[in-house]
Amino acid sequence: MSAAASLAQVRRWKPWEIAILAALPLTWFVAGEQHSLLANEIAIFALFAVSLDLILGYAGIVSLGHAAFFGTGAYAAALFAKHVNPDPLVGLAVAIGATTLLGAVSSVLVMRGSDLARLMITLGVAALLYELANKLDFTGGADGLQGVVMGSLLGRFEFDLYGRTAYAYSLIVLVLGLLIARRIVNSPFGWSLQAIRDNRLRAAAIGLNVDARLGVIYTISAAMAGAAGGLMAQTSGFASIEV
Repeated sequence: MSAAASLAQVRRWKPWEIAILAALPLTWFVAGEQHSLLANEIAIFALFAVSLDLILGYAGIVSLGHAAFFGTGAYAAALFAKHVNPDPLVGLAVAIGATTLLGAVSSVLVMRGSDLARLMITLGVAALLYELANKLDFTGGADGLQGVVMGSLLGRFEFDLYGRTAYAYSLIVLVLGLLIARRIVNSPFGWSLQAIRDNRLRAAAIGLNVDARLGVIYTISAAMAGAAGGLMAQTSGFASIEV
């Protein structure tokens, strides 16, 4: 079987994948008012888990500081809503943009060295951002950033107390994130990441630009984690150093 035929076969949707995507919207009706807030958090952390799986599961990049992107996205969305514009979609775009930039800059630090070095570097970046969030005045310090009031979604749907709008919002972003991640891992780029994960030296020997590919997936993963953090701040109206 040729590489093109193998790729086409992998890209073909499997019945269980279709079933999961079809079932996700139904959870909005099943959750009801009592469980919407919990379901919203599950959707957000599922998106965060997908972002981590891209770098750890497919690219083999070990990290102890992936929460740095989650927290950065949360603070970026919260600060933007409080001081600039409460529109949720614009705020989410700002959170993604901020974490994309942070991911691109910090990817330079993780593309070289051993796994132990990457562990320590990623942990150090997360610790540094934690201290900044704790010390800076505009982040609210240990008390967190309070009083974040979001505008209505698409100018029509208000964020209600029971979290019904919030869950629908997070669920849509989760589905988009899943579709993007599936497209990435089932592409030649995704296959090259798995080759790098299995044997970096051999991947470089056959002509793959290892550093560039790891930098790209690290940046994409950071953006997705930032989206999850932005959703958390927007749907809870709060950002604290715990994120």
